[in-house]
Amino acid sequence: METDILSNTSLGFSSVYGEYERLSKENEIDISRRNSIRNHVDYFLKPDHKILEINAGSGIDAVYFAQKGNFVLATDISDASEKHINNKIETLGLPNLQFQKCSFTELRNNINEKFDYVFSNFGGLNCASDLQLVCNQISELLNSNGFVTLVIMPPYYPWEMLTILKGNKNAFRRWKKNGVLANVGNHSVKTFYYTPNQVKKAMGKNFRHIKTQNIGTFYPSAHFNSLQKYKSLISKLVRFDIWANSSPMMIKGIGDYFMITFQKTN
Repeated sequence: METDILSNTSLGFSSVYGEYERLSKENEIDISRRNSIRNHVDYFLKPDHKILEINAGSGIDAVYFAQKGNFVLATDISDASEKHINNKIETLGLPNLQFQKCSFTELRNNINEKFDYVFSNFGGLNCASDLQLVCNQISELLNSNGFVTLVIMPPYYPWEMLTILKGNKNAFRRWKKNGVLANVGNHSVKTFYYTPNQVKKAMGKNFRHIKTQNIGTFYPSAHFNSLQKYKSLISKLVRFDIWANSSPMMIKGIGDYFMITFQKTN
């Protein structure tokens, strides 16, 4: 059963890497939120830090950090990820970027070194049915005083919830405690939605929480294609979202994603 779930996850995400590459270059929403995440990570990252990326996908972020001079080990379960990233290593000349094919459930069995930073972007860990298992492995692979930044999809996404007004029966799918089957490409991928408090609990006592920030509370997902033609409105919503979510008064865990950062204390 677990093998089937991982297989569907691999096939599903492999089928959409081309679309993710396009969005990262052309879509204002995707570009803005990716820049916000990178700026956040860059604040804590030092040039000599070794980075472990979990669920690296086609390597968009791995390439960014490698081109800044960091050593990056990109991990993912899919064959397509391996192909995309190894091709980028060769064509871009990035000897400081390496790929390891493995699931986030098997990190400790495939990696024999430690890192200064662990990073996972855009809901890769929402495919984890046991977040505690993943976080325990992160702790084992991270050096003391190292950092972790995870970008997670929460249960409460206003834009999706509002689609109930258009008759979307799945508008509140994120609220289901036992996960849902989400369409990724032409495949159904089991997906679980986590709150910031659930992530904090999974990380455990060895980590100090530094910051949580919402992403996409006030603008639609990059995949809401029908709204992308309203470019001026989208630009205004993106700017407002950045401003509003930078306030310490903003309730955390409301949006398309949230990013959460920890530092290992021992």
